[in-house]
Amino acid sequence: MPSRPTSLVLEDDVTLARAYERVLQSLGYDVTIAHRVDAARTQIRDKAPDLMLIDIDLPDGNGLDLMEELRNDTRGRFIVISGDNSQRAAIKSIRSQAVELLLKPVDLSSLRALLDPSLAGERSSGGQASGSEASAENDDRPSAGNASAGLVGAAGFKTGWFQVGDHHALSALRTTMSFSAERSRGHALITGEPGVDKPSVARAIHQRGRRTGQCLVIDCADESGPLGMVRMFGQEDPQTGEVLHRGYIEQAAAGTLVLDHVEKLPTDMQSRMLPFLESGSFRRVDGSQGAEATLSVIGIARDTGTTDVDETSLRSDFLFRLAQTTLAVPNLRQCRDDIQAIADWLLAEACESRGEELRFSAASRELIANAIWKRNVRELRSVIEQAVAATGSAEEVQIERDQAEAANTESESEIGQWVGTTIWEFERQLLNATLLHFDGDKEKTAKTLGVSLKTLYNRMNAY
Repeated sequence: MPSRPTSLVLEDDVTLARAYERVLQSLGYDVTIAHRVDAARTQIRDKAPDLMLIDIDLPDGNGLDLMEELRNDTRGRFIVISGDNSQRAAIKSIRSQAVELLLKPVDLSSLRALLDPSLAGERSSGGQASGSEASAENDDRPSAGNASAGLVGAAGFKTGWFQVGDHHALSALRTTMSFSAERSRGHALITGEPGVDKPSVARAIHQRGRRTGQCLVIDCADESGPLGMVRMFGQEDPQTGEVLHRGYIEQAAAGTLVLDHVEKLPTDMQSRMLPFLESGSFRRVDGSQGAEATLSVIGIARDTGTTDVDETSLRSDFLFRLAQTTLAVPNLRQCRDDIQAIADWLLAEACESRGEELRFSAASRELIANAIWKRNVRELRSVIEQAVAATGSAEEVQIERDQAEAANTESESEIGQWVGTTIWEFERQLLNATLLHFDGDKEKTAKTLGVSLKTLYNRMNAY
């Protein structure tokens, strides 16, 4: 009986590594996963795998360096996964005839087609997936009974409630976060209802990117007038050129600047920030010389239930340059099937300072599952923290009925959660959900939605 081909996945994002593993296993590969370069060296010391999927930016080194080391010792095939298309030349410089490139976010059907010649017709051009295709599956989620295991991610940083749950909107959010984190100047826009903890998404992107600078969060509602300009861009002495004050941009250099309530950023400040978003160059107040800084700018915009941003509040050119990636954080009403897993995660978070694990009572779990939680994660977290504070050691956590009823003051039908959502957004989410259901099979997706394959591709490109 012939032996199965072997493969190595070198990817420090656990959720993405598991998604690649499932594709490879479905094609008959024995799969080994490594999250660091040194671990990969150890695993391939005795026998080089037939196939290697290699991420470039890793906690302890560069995947390209490992490829260069191995090029004379293996005839294996390399597939390099990168979030930066500019690295294509560096990849080609490695003298191997078996190197191919996929850009993040990776379309799993493109990866499958790359490895299975019978699916070659489905392979997307250059390995670059459209936004709606880029929903790599995410199975690195703690179970409801062990939510505390999910508080710290693969790279050693604290994650957020959005790391748990199976809803397609959560899967798409996690994948897009990984893509945004790969870019040192990857500007992004985060949208979502009040209470979904959008700043935590921005901080998780910063931490996932292992950026050396700080993650600086500012409230744009407080930044206006001449003083706001100085705080944002800094100030120079017009006579001597001496730097009198370093603004937020320089304070966040090599890191991330988070613009909370970005829709409230004054238009004159948006205009002055445009060159920086485009090239990394800016000018301090009263300064005659330009300055430069490399960092990621993430805008957080409040919406009322859709992923659309009020176009009257942001200049179109500013929004275009900021929203290189758009991340839509779902509300809890969308994630009803995941509510218990999310509550378990929040319970583990609330118990961290106590140094012990607590569990919900059966009655509490039922109350949590049946409440609407219109004020989203903020409300659910507050209720859980109050319950934990009232719970003694080794007792079960009890959610009071009046607390759950306060979150459920208005009944809502299944269709009610979509009221206020645009047709464009509804269709986008329906297409994504159907595509995920059929594991990226576009023919089945098109047939189920009642459209031609050409129409499906056109919609995917539009979204």
